[in-house]
Amino acid sequence: MIRKSLPILTVVASCLILGKSAYADGSVTISNLASSSETRSYFQKMLGKRHLPSWVTKGGTDSPSREVTIQSRKYLVLTSCKPHDCASESVAMLFSPQTREMTAVLSKSDASGENQTLAWFNVTDNLSIDGKTVLFAALSGSLENHPQSFNYR
Repeated sequence: MIRKSLPILTVVASCLILGKSAYADGSVTISNLASSSETRSYFQKMLGKRHLPSWVTKGGTDSPSREVTIQSRKYLVLTSCKPHDCASESVAMLFSPQTREMTAVLSKSDASGENQTLAWFNVTDNLSIDGKTVLFAALSGSLENHPQSFNYR
């Protein structure tokens, strides 16, 4: 019985190791998470019955991911904006490679740049304050300028 289950354990362990390394290199993007067979269902769960603009899932202009800690859990912070029009639309996402938990905020600004609308997606109780703070900091550039200021243990 142990011999039969050993190959299964090897496959499961390999998938876990490969899954973690796939996120560790910094190449993960919001559109990757939306389309990957490994994370697509989690992305859809985050959206619920709502939708994001098509540029988000087809590939916006991405920035390098950052890692933050919120309540002792590591998250990747991913950002993207509408190609050729970053000032009008952008999105920031928190993604936990361990749990596949995702939460996001979509920002839309009017032509004058004076009014901004935020749409929040799947902000759970454990991320309601610190998670929103990190997401807004990612949109505003504050996370990029002060990366160590947004780790909440």
